[in-house]
Amino acid sequence: MNAAVDAAVCLLLVGAAVFGVSTVSDPVETGDSARTDAVAESLATSTTTVTYALRPGTGPVRGTPAAFPRENGSDFRRTTHGTFAGLLARAAVDTAGFDDDSLTGSRDDFRRAVREATAGSFETSNLRIDAEWRPYPGSPVGGRVGVGTEPPETARVHAATLSVPSGADPVPVAADDFETLGLAVSERVVETLVPRETAIIALRGDYPSSALMWHRYGRLGEELGVSVERDLRAENATASNRRLADALAPRVESDLRDRFDSPSEAASAVDVHRVRIVVRAWESEGRVA
Repeated sequence: MNAAVDAAVCLLLVGAAVFGVSTVSDPVETGDSARTDAVAESLATSTTTVTYALRPGTGPVRGTPAAFPRENGSDFRRTTHGTFAGLLARAAVDTAGFDDDSLTGSRDDFRRAVREATAGSFETSNLRIDAEWRPYPGSPVGGRVGVGTEPPETARVHAATLSVPSGADPVPVAADDFETLGLAVSERVVETLVPRETAIIALRGDYPSSALMWHRYGRLGEELGVSVERDLRAENATASNRRLADALAPRVESDLRDRFDSPSEAASAVDVHRVRIVVRAWESEGRVA
């Protein structure tokens, strides 16, 4: 039962056919794109299996029954199969939070397992792979996982990108005001962090899936200064997510006003519905990687 529940609460599906990954080469100063394009294609099509352990939620939380009487055992262990791109994208979303800190830390071992599997399957010498979910440029909410070392500042770098759906619906490009746009972004951020349907399945499930979901909601409520315990006890995830989105919206609206000159410019920059995976390679000993 726990394995089934965990599969249901995955924030992203991990099949390549579901993701519909697309590859786009970024413009660069110089270099052969063969390596980055080949790695990007392999990330999108090659699959792997990772094994990891869920961890009790961390961080302060009040007003939820998110107790962890037992912190390890077979029901904490998970095995997941998918494309490298899908697993990297899921790791970025599953460990997302505020100011680049994981919301709960419960899936940090999943991120480690995905990172190690990727590093073990690709030659990472002079290669860097980054998967990032960021609702819009500069957003304080987001998640990221990186594999390999960062390129030297003086290196000539070639890059290719993958676009992987995050699970959220796109925000309409047409936006008349920052307030409406801020709420639309917030609704999608909350739905990505705590999808309603999968949340209810987890809350009705066995330990530790139920406790982990309670804790995830509790941590998000703690960050936003709102309690959703009553809604969740009534199994009304729609109301709880609406309450969280309403609390987040003023922050997002204010941030969008500070970063963009107009609502339409901000709407064009919103990318909440995608995880961006960037593959970078650089020169070594006079050659382009």
